[in-house]
Amino acid sequence: MMNCSTILVQNTWGMHLNFDGHFNSPPSCPSWLTQLQQQEWQQRGMVVWDADLHIVAHLYAGHTLELLERLQDNDEWKTNGLVIGSPAFQISTSSADNTSPKVGGAWILENQMELRPDQVQVLIEFLTAQESLLKRISLHDKEDAKEALSKVYQLIAAYGRKVREGKNSGKLIETLKPNILPVSIPRGNYYTVHQAAQICHATSKQIRAWIRKGKLESFDLPGLGLIIEAGKLNEFLYQRNS
Repeated sequence: MMNCSTILVQNTWGMHLNFDGHFNSPPSCPSWLTQLQQQEWQQRGMVVWDADLHIVAHLYAGHTLELLERLQDNDEWKTNGLVIGSPAFQISTSSADNTSPKVGGAWILENQMELRPDQVQVLIEFLTAQESLLKRISLHDKEDAKEALSKVYQLIAAYGRKVREGKNSGKLIETLKPNILPVSIPRGNYYTVHQAAQICHATSKQIRAWIRKGKLESFDLPGLGLIIEAGKLNEFLYQRNS
């Protein structure tokens, strides 16, 4: 399908809507974007930016539809404007140290920017005009999520078969029951060490060194290795280049 994008005042602020996602001819990037912001600029969904603040916020289509519904139901924005940003789930510090299997936290907005009432009016008009396309994009996002979940189930099933085959062959399998909690990470976009190295024009060894020194945050997923949240990599690039 074609990438459907719309540009509004690119040299000050604006928005566009990507259909196909990365690297499928979205609008040309402003010169001030960092390499990581260029990735967000091309990601499937809604992109809003502020050229003066050098901020790019990405919203998945589902979040964008929820935002449109809130703005249509509540007109406080006519007086107060709107704070918009990239929705992300932040795990609370207390939850990270808690032995309970339930993970606590809250939804936050990263890459925040404030829109004036007149800008919010433009946003609402744009989203209303593109509502049908947003619903199509949201459907594709759900299908992708369902496919990813299916792959996870397949991996679990394959592991279960290996365990059963080991038992049937008479091999001794020691059952361990340590108090291990599932690894939970905030919702968002992540890069592998290799991908981060390409973005930073560095080697994977250098990326790992920055992680060891605490300069770059990462998550260590058992069986998958280190992954780096897009926002954290963006902050690191900004500090490195400033």
